[in-house]
Amino acid sequence: MKKITKFILAFAMGILMMIQLTGCGDVTETPSVNFGFKAVDTASDYNESMTAFEVGKRFYTSIKIQINTDKKKTNDYKVVVTIPKTKDVEMEKMGGLNPDSNEWVEADQLTKMTFTVKGYKEATADNIMFYGTPTDEGEAEMTVHIFDEDGEEINTGYSRKVFFEYELNTGEN
Repeated sequence: MKKITKFILAFAMGILMMIQLTGCGDVTETPSVNFGFKAVDTASDYNESMTAFEVGKRFYTSIKIQINTDKKKTNDYKVVVTIPKTKDVEMEKMGGLNPDSNEWVEADQLTKMTFTVKGYKEATADNIMFYGTPTDEGEAEMTVHIFDEDGEEINTGYSRKVFFEYELNTGEN
């Protein structure tokens, strides 16, 4: 009888250990992405409600990205940012993350930048800061996609629509 009791106890403990181990590799991510804009090169704040910029004139962007997970261990995430109708995107001396790549995709008429962002339980926001000059008029949807180390997208993508216009209507006569 003691052998059967010990066997059942050892079997139950083995099952519990296997259940705990199967959850070790899964990471739950909670990303946060916020877009801010400004149209001047001054110490002014970035505005989340700006939506229109003039073609041929610089606009400034700040994208705050924070990837919190349920693990203390740091994981690298690939962040891909696209900016349509904006060929020359610069980040020099802006104070944000440096890109892994920054390329103009002629076929899509957009700039594509990739970054590495660290995600972990106590992660703080990283800032992607850049300026660019719109090359064409119309609606432009900036996007942010976040991928885990296996190349799987961890979100459905974040985006922000802005409008590039040849002449902004400021409401002044």
